[in-house]
Amino acid sequence: MRSKYNLWFAIGMLCFYTFVTSETVFAAQDDKDIALIFVTSTQQPNRDVIALQEMLQVYTSVDVLAIEEIEEQMLQRYKRIVIFNAYPTVISEKALAAVNHFQGSAILIGENALQFSPFAKWQQGQIIELRTIGEESLDNPVRWKSVLPSADFEVVKRASSMNESYPFVVKKNNWSYIGDFVNRGTLQYQWPTLMGDLLQLPKPQSHPAFIVVSDINMKTDVEKLEKVVKAFTKNRVPIALEVTPILLDESEKNIYYLHDNKKLLSYLQKLQNEGYPFILSSTTSPEKSLDYLALRNIYPSISRDESSLFKGSIREESPSLYITQMDNRTIYPMTVGTIPDTDSNPLYTVKRKIDFLLQVPSSIIGIQYPAYVNSSFVQELVDVLKRQPQIELMNFRQTNQQVKSENVSIVQHKDGEQTIDLSFSKKERLKISFDERPFELILWILVFVVSLFVTLFFISTLRLRITLRKRLFEERKTNG
Repeated sequence: MRSKYNLWFAIGMLCFYTFVTSETVFAAQDDKDIALIFVTSTQQPNRDVIALQEMLQVYTSVDVLAIEEIEEQMLQRYKRIVIFNAYPTVISEKALAAVNHFQGSAILIGENALQFSPFAKWQQGQIIELRTIGEESLDNPVRWKSVLPSADFEVVKRASSMNESYPFVVKKNNWSYIGDFVNRGTLQYQWPTLMGDLLQLPKPQSHPAFIVVSDINMKTDVEKLEKVVKAFTKNRVPIALEVTPILLDESEKNIYYLHDNKKLLSYLQKLQNEGYPFILSSTTSPEKSLDYLALRNIYPSISRDESSLFKGSIREESPSLYITQMDNRTIYPMTVGTIPDTDSNPLYTVKRKIDFLLQVPSSIIGIQYPAYVNSSFVQELVDVLKRQPQIELMNFRQTNQQVKSENVSIVQHKDGEQTIDLSFSKKERLKISFDERPFELILWILVFVVSLFVTLFFISTLRLRITLRKRLFEERKTNG
């Protein structure tokens, strides 16, 4: 009887486990939000697919799928889909069936629209050269295979050639169509909001921002740098300091080392102790530059350019408008750019770029303030940033970072603490001392040599006196 009870108990537990597991699986499927489906000639995501993924995932989770993978069951777990058609092709029946039966919000971009049932009544138009999309003029004309939507679609945005305008973004119920994804110029700042509106996504409000005081090297005027740092600190605006410890000047065919400017090196060491974050910029080997700074008690946690030594990097020429993750590394794009060294309204371009970026949900605002630019513009820049409550200034010292080379290990935690592990040999440390304080080191060597001679002379004299006294004693003893 007892064994029979145990059997029924085991069967009951198995059924319960199966039920819970299936519920968990379906719940995980329900968590899926956007399927980004791409149609490319290589069956691989291209640059536009990656750009779409970046702008959509600031709203919610995104899965990137090739059209060849699509089956009807697969799309049932998603709330929204975006189909990007990069080239004309015949879409498979199973993919068409899956898309045509989809009930959530959907956007189709580019080619092949007439193959899908929501657009089956449309007509194909001529190939034209677009000069404007919406209110934005294009630097170069874009060739586009126009379409003629049916009358039941609402026109959201039009595009124009030299003589005519055409429906370019249209919508009906849960389906939307975009003629082409032209992601350049000022249009790159408009697509994210338009996509979010068409897919009925809640808009994120905050914009991370960072300021890098750049171009710090042996030639830097310490007093100018100090004024810039104090101006930001006075306004409680966090900054990062970008240092080039070994400057290779190709025009002068010379190499400049940071330690040759002793006052600057001392000031940077002081800022390191006060908790300012440092960014490594290298004109030579990144590892050599890192070792150079670490041996002088300055510990950069981020690299200016991508380096296998660093988990975080600042990228200047990046098409991205967001903080991105790539190969387990974090990339912070310099989206605004550099403040020019001019007295004639240097912040004009900066303000304009910030206004564009504020149109892009969750875009990052990266600003470079060179150390040689007059500190008088700091207050104006701070006022521009503080007028926008959605801008959240980042402190790189309060981010998780990791740096690893043969001789240096830096682990930085969100509380600002840095765990430093250095494994330089005594020979390398001695070389550093000789490079930075050659006369002082030579003086100490001379002191050591003189002291050694004096000591040896004293010992020799003492031994001689002892020997003489011993002989004198023996002679007196012999002579009675």
